[in-house]
Amino acid sequence: MAPPPFPPGPGQSADQFNNMVAGRAYNGDAYLQALLHRTAALLAEANATISTPDRQKAFAKFIDFRKGDRKGSYIMSPFMCEYGFNISIGDDCFIGPNNTWLDVAPIHIGHRTMIAANTQIYTPSHPILPEERNGLRGPEWAKPITIGDDCWIGGGVIICPGVTIGNGVTVGAGSVVTKDVEDRVVVAGNPARVIKKLPPVGESIDGNYKPVGGDYPKPHLNGVKAEGENGEARSEPTSPLVRPVQL
Repeated sequence: MAPPPFPPGPGQSADQFNNMVAGRAYNGDAYLQALLHRTAALLAEANATISTPDRQKAFAKFIDFRKGDRKGSYIMSPFMCEYGFNISIGDDCFIGPNNTWLDVAPIHIGHRTMIAANTQIYTPSHPILPEERNGLRGPEWAKPITIGDDCWIGGGVIICPGVTIGNGVTVGAGSVVTKDVEDRVVVAGNPARVIKKLPPVGESIDGNYKPVGGDYPKPHLNGVKAEGENGEARSEPTSPLVRPVQL
């Protein structure tokens, strides 16, 4: 998590902010409102920017982009978040339009992860007792969300507070992820459950599997050479993937 962009002003306190970032119950106050107002203004600027490169520069004013060898990630507009400084996005990522990320607690996205349109990432929680919830006067708290490297989050997915999604995970469209997800699986449903486990890198779940659109790009995803039954080179590389899942 990045530090807040400015300290409390005159007559403001950091107490509720400190409770919020620590995951403790908190209530909104003037300082948090000032932070929200700043983000709203920067969001409006970024979402109104037509040029994709310029839009990423606008988002980078308040969101952390961890650049690597591929040196670029993209957020399509419109995009909605609350604070921005609680979001960290890895290299070579794509965030589709109409994403809503409530970043009361940190949201961490790994490298080479794609997140489709209308995905909702929710870190905040509220009391389940209506008397304690008490409309807008009750407390709120939040739990961080982590999405690993090389993930594909399908359209309309909802990710609930405190969830960690491992590396190499595919989440089917419309799923509601309520619990942690292990590495290299396909999950779908409400609540999301594992429907397929992927083999380790370099192994094929099905020797007859053909990638959509022809051969895999060269060099191959994992650098493993494919061999036929007698050890000769094959025209199609061994796939570390499974048959496509409709998302």
